[in-house]
Amino acid sequence: MLSIISILIVYITTLNVIILIALFIKRKNRVSVSKKENFISVIVAFRNESFNLETLISSLSNQNYPVDKFEVILVDDFSEDDSFKLAQNLISDKPNFRLIKNAFNPGKKNALKTGIANARGEILLFTDADCIPKQNWIKSINDEFDENIDLVYGYSPFVAEKSLVNYLARYENLFTSILMTAFHNAGYPYMSYGRNLSYRKSLFEKLGGFEKIQKSLSGDDDLFLQLTLKHNANVKLIENADSIVFTKCARNFKSYIRQKSRHISASKFYPIELKIILALIYGGNISLNIFLVIAMITLDPFLLSFIFFNWVIKVLSINRISSIIKVDYPFYIIPFAEFLYSLILIFSGVRSRLRIVNWK
Repeated sequence: MLSIISILIVYITTLNVIILIALFIKRKNRVSVSKKENFISVIVAFRNESFNLETLISSLSNQNYPVDKFEVILVDDFSEDDSFKLAQNLISDKPNFRLIKNAFNPGKKNALKTGIANARGEILLFTDADCIPKQNWIKSINDEFDENIDLVYGYSPFVAEKSLVNYLARYENLFTSILMTAFHNAGYPYMSYGRNLSYRKSLFEKLGGFEKIQKSLSGDDDLFLQLTLKHNANVKLIENADSIVFTKCARNFKSYIRQKSRHISASKFYPIELKIILALIYGGNISLNIFLVIAMITLDPFLLSFIFFNWVIKVLSINRISSIIKVDYPFYIIPFAEFLYSLILIFSGVRSRLRIVNWK
C-alpha cells in the first residue's frame, strides 16, 4: 500500500513542479500598445446587488478614460430588491451610463446578451456588480487591443478581509490563477474570469453568441474562451497591474459553496482531454491531504518529506502569482487552507452534479 502511495506522491510532485515551471515561462505574446482610444462598451449584468452598485458605479465613473470614448451598460436580470431603482438614481447625472432590463429569460448569459445587443462599441468589456475596477482599468484593456487581438482576459482577486471564508476564497482564487497562468504560458488557455474579460463584438456575433454554450448556467467566461480558441481567435492574458479587478468575497460559507458549485457546473462541458488534465491536477492535490493523514500515522519519512516538498512548491507558486496580481497571502496558513479547500471542492463538485445551481 505504501509503495503505491509513494509512486502516486512522486507523480503529484512532478505535476506540481511542471505547473511551477510554467508560471515562469513567458508565452510569446505579440506586444501591442494601442495608441488609439477605442470606443469601449462596459457591460455589467446584475441581480439583487443593491449593496454593491454604488461602489461599482463610482469606480466606473472615475475611470481615467475619455467620457466620450466609453459607455457603461447596466443590465438588470429581474432583480427582486431595489437594485433597479437605486441604479437609476446613481446614474441620473452620468450621460454615458445606461440602465436596461434583461430582454430574455432570467440568467446571466441572457442579461449579457441583452447588453451586447445594445452596445455601441466594437470592444466589449465585462465586469460584475461586486467588483472594484482600478482607475486605469479601461485604459489598460484598450492598450492591449490592436487589429490582431480578439480577446483579452485578466486577473480578479478577492478583496482581503479577516474571516475564514475570505482566507479560503482567496486561496482558491490564487490556485485558480496559478492554473490559468500556467495553462496560458503552456499555450493552452482554458479559463478566464468573467469579471475581467474583454472581446470584440464582431467575434461574439461570428461565434453565434452564447448559443453553443447555452446549456451551462455559467460559462460566459471559460466556455466562451474555449469556443473562441476553436475558431483560432487571438487571445491575450494581461498582467498589467492597472488591469486587475478586485472583487468582494462571499459573506458566508453558504454563499461561497453556492458560488463554487455554479462555477464547477460549467466543467462538465469542458473537452474530455481538459477534464482529464484537471482531474489529475485537482485529484492529485486532494490526495495529498489523504496521504498526509497516512504519513502522520505511519511517520514514513519518505511521505513526510514529499508532502513537505509539495507545500514548498505550493508556497513558491502562490508567491509567483501573488507577485503578478500584487496581493499578499499569509503563507503559513497554506497547508490548512489547502486541506479545507479540498473538502469544499469535493462537496461543491458533488453538489454541482446533483442539484440545480442558480446564478443568484
